[in-house]
Amino acid sequence: MNKVSKQPSSKKVLKRKGLLRRFLGVLLSPLLLKLGIVLSLLLAVYLVYLDATITSGFDNKQWQLPARVYARPLELYEGLMISASEFEQELKDLGYQRSGSSRSGSYTRQGNHFVISTRGHSFWDGVELPVRAKVSFSGQALSQLRRLDNRALALLRLEPMEIGAIYPQHKEDRIMVAINQVPPMLVATLLAVEDHRFYQHHGVSPVSIARAAVENLKSGSIVQGGSTITQQLVKNYYLTLERSLRRKINEAAMALLLELHYDKQQILEAYINEVYLAQSGGRAIHGFGLASQHYFNKPLNELSIDQMALLIAVIRGPNYYNPWRHPERALARRNRILDLLVKQELLALTDLDWVKSQPLNLGKPSQSHYAFPAYMDVVKRQLRQVYSQEDLTSTGLKVYTSFDPRVQRIAEQSVSSGLNQLTNKKLEVAVIVTHPKTAEVLALIGGKQFRYSGFNRALDANRSVGSTIKPFVYLTALAQPDNFSLTSLIDDSEITIQDKENLWSPRNYDRQDHGEVPLITALAKSYNQATVRLGQQLGVEAVVNTLQQSGFERTINPVPSLFIGTTQMSPWELTGLFQTIASGGYHAPLKAIRAVLDKNNQPLKRFQFELQSGLEPKSTALVTRGLVHVGEQGSARLAKRSLPRGFRFAGKTGTSGEWRDSWFAGFSGDMLAVVWLGHDDNSPTQLTGASGALPIWTSLFKAASREALAESKLSGIDFHWVDLKTGRPAISLCPTAIELPFITGSEPTGEKNCSL
Repeated sequence: MNKVSKQPSSKKVLKRKGLLRRFLGVLLSPLLLKLGIVLSLLLAVYLVYLDATITSGFDNKQWQLPARVYARPLELYEGLMISASEFEQELKDLGYQRSGSSRSGSYTRQGNHFVISTRGHSFWDGVELPVRAKVSFSGQALSQLRRLDNRALALLRLEPMEIGAIYPQHKEDRIMVAINQVPPMLVATLLAVEDHRFYQHHGVSPVSIARAAVENLKSGSIVQGGSTITQQLVKNYYLTLERSLRRKINEAAMALLLELHYDKQQILEAYINEVYLAQSGGRAIHGFGLASQHYFNKPLNELSIDQMALLIAVIRGPNYYNPWRHPERALARRNRILDLLVKQELLALTDLDWVKSQPLNLGKPSQSHYAFPAYMDVVKRQLRQVYSQEDLTSTGLKVYTSFDPRVQRIAEQSVSSGLNQLTNKKLEVAVIVTHPKTAEVLALIGGKQFRYSGFNRALDANRSVGSTIKPFVYLTALAQPDNFSLTSLIDDSEITIQDKENLWSPRNYDRQDHGEVPLITALAKSYNQATVRLGQQLGVEAVVNTLQQSGFERTINPVPSLFIGTTQMSPWELTGLFQTIASGGYHAPLKAIRAVLDKNNQPLKRFQFELQSGLEPKSTALVTRGLVHVGEQGSARLAKRSLPRGFRFAGKTGTSGEWRDSWFAGFSGDMLAVVWLGHDDNSPTQLTGASGALPIWTSLFKAASREALAESKLSGIDFHWVDLKTGRPAISLCPTAIELPFITGSEPTGEKNCSL
C-alpha cells in the first residue's frame, strides 16, 4: 500500500512566508541599507588607504644604506716585498677558503706556490675582473705571477677588505643584492621552508597554513611557517610587532594588495634584502647579502648547500638559533631543513648524509671586520668635511682608504709586546703610521684597547712633545747656509734666560756640560743647553715660522721653552710636522681617504695628493741627515742594533718634563711613524723616549718596513769628509771622520787632519 507523503499544513506555510517577509523587511529597511552602504564605503576607503600605503611604501622604499669603508687593495706584481705567510694572511682576512675548489674566493697552497681564484671588484678607476692565477714566492718577495694558463700577469689587484661602516642611528645594516645575484638553490630552499606555494597563491595561502601545521606536528617543533613570504614582507615593511586580530587582518589584506600591484620577483627581492637575520653588537644584520658575510665571511655566491640551509634556519629566530651561542640548536634546525629539501626533491637522498655531516663552517664574527675604531674616526672626520651625515648613513657610499691591514696588525703586535715588557700598567699609547711620500695614513692606534672606540689619543691627546721639536730648531738654522751647517760649533754650556719675571736654566738630561759641539752632535745627542742657545740666536719667532711652514696650524706661544718642546701637540699634529721633513720639505695634509663611489660604483670624488710648499728642500735634506745620525750615534742608537744590518732610518726621541711623555718619531723609505706613551692623568711615567716609545717603533719597523731611507742627492748639495769631534775637514781614514752633506759653499775649509 503506497504511503501518501504528508504535506505541510497551509497554516505552517503561511507562517514561514510571513517570517521571511519580516526578515527581508528588516534587512531592507532604510536604516540598515544606509548602514550597509556606510560600512561598505568605509571598507572601500580603508582598502584605498591600505592600497595607497602599499604602493607608496613599496615604490618609494629606500633602505638606509650605510657608507662602507674599505682598506687598500693588495696589488700583486713580481718583485713585491711580501712573504708567502703574509700573503696567505691577506687571503684569510678577505675570507678566502683553502680548498681544491676553483670557485671564486678559494685558493690552494703547496709550499710557496699558490693558485688563487679572485672575486673581482669595481674600483674607482675601473673594474678588476675575476681571475685564476698562480702566485709564487721566494724568501720575502713575490717571485712569479701568472694566469692559470701560464700567460704573464703584470698586475693583479685583490678586492679590498671592508674595515667599517657609518650607520644611521638605528644601526640597521644590509648589503643589497638583486634577485639575479642570489643563488637559485638559496631561493629554492627559502621557498621550501617559508612559502612552498609562493608562485601559486595571491598573497595569502590557506593551504600553506594547513600544510605547515601538519609538518610542525610531525616534527614536534616549528619547522615551517604558515605566513606567506608576502605576509612576512608586509609585516616587516608596514606593521608593528603587535599581536592582535586587527593586525593579522591588515596583514592579509595588504598582502593581497601587494601581490595585485607587484610581480613575484619584485616581492622576493624585497624580502631577501629586508629579512632580519642577526645582531652584531649594536648593528642589526638584515638581508641575505650581509648575513652571508656575517656568518661565513664570504659572499652569497660562494655558499655551500649546508650554509644556505643555515641562513634559512635562522629566519625563524636569529637569537634563538644563533650558531655561535647555540650551535647544537642551529645545527639541528639546519639538518631538519636539509631533510625537507630531500622530501621536496631539491637535494638528492644520496647526498643527504654527507651534507648533514658538515660542521657549521662559520667564519669569524663579522664585527671583527669593524675592529679599527681609531682609524674609522679619522675616516669619519675627513668625510664630514665633504658629505652630510645623511649622505654618510643612508646613500650607500663606498669609501676607499689607504688603511693597510698588514701594517695595522704589526703595529698592534708591537704595542702589545712593548707594553707587556713594561711594568707600568697605567700606560696609554698612540701610534700613527703614514707613507712618507704620499701622506696617506696606513695604520692608527688610539689607545691600548684597540677594539674599543672612545677617546682617540692619536688625534686628540695634547701633550708636551719634548725633544721631538728640536729638529725644527735646527731646520731654522740650516735654512741659513751662510751661518750654519751640520758642523757648525754650538756652545753646550749652562745658560740662564730671563723669561718675563722668572729665570729659566734648562739642563741636559745627563746634567753635564759638553762645551762646543758640532750642530749634528747637539741634535743627535739631544743636548738641551746647545739647542736653547741656538734657538736664542735664531729667535723664537723664526722657529715658530718654521713650524708653521711645516704644517702646524694652531697658535704657538712664542717663549724660549718652545725650543725643548714644552709646547703641546697631538700625535696627529706631530706626525704632520715630520711628514714634511720625510717628504723632502713639501707639506701635504695627512689623509686616509683615496676615493668615494656611490652605491652604483660611480666615482664621486678622488682625494688627490695635495702638495704644498713648505720647507727649503736642501736644508730639509741636511736635517734629515742629522736625524739619521740620531740612530747612528745618538739617542736612538738602540734601534739600530735591532733593525736589519744597513737599514737606514731617520728619527728623534722625545721626553717631556718630569718624564710625563715618551715619544719617538721616525721614518724609513716607505713608512713614517710617531709613537707616544703616557698616562691619561699626565702623571710621570719614568720613561724616556728611548726607553718607552722607541722599542715599539723599532719592533714595528723591523717587521713592517721594506725600504731603507735613501741618501738625498739634491743638486746644490755636496758631500765632504769632516772630523765629527771638531767639525773641520778630514780624510776618510780618520777614526772620527764622517761624510756629511753641505749646501754648496757652506762646507768647512782648511787643511784635512785627524783630531787627536
